[in-house]
Amino acid sequence: MPDAKQYRKDDVNYRQYEKCGTCNYFYYPNVCEIVQGNISRDAVCDKWEIQSKKEAMDGDSYQAEYDKANKDKE
Repeated sequence: MPDAKQYRKDDVNYRQYEKCGTCNYFYYPNVCEIVQGNISRDAVCDKWEIQSKKEAMDGDSYQAEYDKANKDKE
């Protein structure tokens, strides 16, 4: 191992199981309610919140949620 400084996990916000794909703000395939741009489901940010249990949605409900998340991008 090189002689580089090593940081404690707490100091660098290290986390394993948090990913945008499991966040309450994430909408498949690549939309976030609170972060702009194309969002990778495998990434994570400091605003991550555990996904609340959501009821299954039909196609119309899914489209409405998607449109809501994308309304500011138009």
